[in-house]
Amino acid sequence: MPASSHILHTDAVVLRAIDYSESSRIVTLFTRDSGKMGVIAKGARSGKHRFGSTLEPMAHINAVIYCKSGRDLQNLTETTHIQTHESLRHSLERIEAGLRIVEFTNSVMEVDQEQQDVFALLVGTLAALENAPARIGNVWLFFQLRMAFILGFGPAFDRDVVNNMQVDAGFLDLKNGEIGERPEEGQAPVRATRAALRAFAVLSRAQLGDIMRMELTTTQMGEVSNLVTAYLKYHIEDAYPSRAAKVFAQLDAPS
Repeated sequence: MPASSHILHTDAVVLRAIDYSESSRIVTLFTRDSGKMGVIAKGARSGKHRFGSTLEPMAHINAVIYCKSGRDLQNLTETTHIQTHESLRHSLERIEAGLRIVEFTNSVMEVDQEQQDVFALLVGTLAALENAPARIGNVWLFFQLRMAFILGFGPAFDRDVVNNMQVDAGFLDLKNGEIGERPEEGQAPVRATRAALRAFAVLSRAQLGDIMRMELTTTQMGEVSNLVTAYLKYHIEDAYPSRAAKVFAQLDAPS
């Protein structure tokens, strides 16, 4: 039976792009209609600049893709910008958060699985990241925990238990996200301060607008980041990406 083909017109966010041959680029897109998809952009590296800046990671674009069944890479034929996120690229902190968001999405999502919840989260979070006047780190933490819910392992704590904690420190169970004052048998507990556990709870459940108003000290941000990372790594293990974090850690390191 001959391979079938069709033209796909879809919104997409660029997750990754690498040079291929002298004139082309291989691009990973997360599309509204077909989920993650690998495409080849022929002529993207030529002097004609056929695709311009639409293939930069984090770009939100309209894409026209010639799809043929059985191929690992589909043919990207046309792109136009929806959002360039240009101002996002003027801050290293925003760039780091944005690249970690698209890297995370690329790492945990399977190819050709439509997931419009993920697409909406990705587009909305990148837009918030670009427009946020401060508290950039909150956006990255929010994104990870929202993805945990979409992937089926969102934290399952009791809000009243968190609000009524009397001790200065408690525990987060990495297995299911329960928060309490004392660990129980069979849990995978991580100890943290009450403030960090409450912040983890807010980041898990609050809307993005509320998240952007949440103030954390440098110490609290570090502790909450460690909790979120530990929780995600427990569930997705080696799929948790680290490349962007390592690159920016090197940039921040004293010379």
